[in-house]
Amino acid sequence: MTKEGSFKRAVRQRAQATGLRYTEARAALEKGRTSPFARTRPVEFAELRAHLETRYGISITSIAPIDDDPETRPRGSWVGHYPWTLVVKREDGSPWIARVFSSAADTVGRVEGDAEILRFLALHDFPAERPAHDDPVSVLEGSGVIVTEYVEGGRPTQSPAVLHELASLLGRLHKLPAAGGALARDGGSEEHDGAFFAGRPKQDLAAAMSFLVSVEDAVAPEGREMFEWLRDKVEHADNAEGLPEAFTHGNYHAWAAVGRPGNLAIVGWAGSGRGPRLPALAWLLTTAGEGDGEGIDAAARGYREHIQLTGEELERLPGVLAMRPLWLACLDYRESARSGSTPTMDEGWIGWLARPEHAERLAARAIASLRG
Repeated sequence: MTKEGSFKRAVRQRAQATGLRYTEARAALEKGRTSPFARTRPVEFAELRAHLETRYGISITSIAPIDDDPETRPRGSWVGHYPWTLVVKREDGSPWIARVFSSAADTVGRVEGDAEILRFLALHDFPAERPAHDDPVSVLEGSGVIVTEYVEGGRPTQSPAVLHELASLLGRLHKLPAAGGALARDGGSEEHDGAFFAGRPKQDLAAAMSFLVSVEDAVAPEGREMFEWLRDKVEHADNAEGLPEAFTHGNYHAWAAVGRPGNLAIVGWAGSGRGPRLPALAWLLTTAGEGDGEGIDAAARGYREHIQLTGEELERLPGVLAMRPLWLACLDYRESARSGSTPTMDEGWIGWLARPEHAERLAARAIASLRG
């Protein structure tokens, strides 16, 4: 069979398994192949569909990545962004979300820990996604699968009111009582690249360095200076170690929220665990700074309702603000190098890092607001 014939067959199989039209399935596959996360956690839709129907005694009308269908695609997202997060539409009952953890670094035990965390959050009435079944974790060909309830309302538009609500919820999260089990596991880092660097926030810096190292031999001469600049940034970054700790989220910003303003629920708990609390707030403040200063002030007020940062946290905030942008900038550099190009100093998160005056203004405003 030719390469084109194999692709058409894959499109037909995906359309049959997901319920998408042929043209929709083709567009999703073509777009998904360009995503840096498309192959991180592979999913066989037909097998997953049959597995869930047998496991839970349900009839599924369609199952597809949340980004494939424009009706379920989170605001601002794109096809291939969340390839292992699937909307499961059932013949009887409301939809579910199924997440498949199939990378070489994923373990079923960690997925079971995610379920334990969701039950803990429900017990403490924290607004988060809820398990869809009393036994929400199953195993498909060695990979952990967790099902949760689908939260209606979509991703909220970022606004000062939404940022205040999110920051207030983060403060509540950081005040939850300490607990054992999965609640005590290392957490706070981004796990979107297959959980190879899941753990405390400092793992984001380890991941960033790995992105650079993976393409070091492919760097073009004109890209060497930027490569060395990024590597130096990672090597000398503040990793937030030694600061106050709490149970925290691994990717906390407006994209971690679903629902309607005033009644938001936080999703995406695979990277959660115990670690320094400041990086989660720093990432929320960084994304709040994409608009005017009002969003930063709103987020600071919301968090301050529950948590007063220590003097050392305020002093180190400017450095910690750069942790997630470094992760993203090094990911951008890796993808550019793989495609044979070199990004410029004003592109994306690399541009953010190259303009330290922007980060300094953001930090100064946030510190002033956090102090009240």
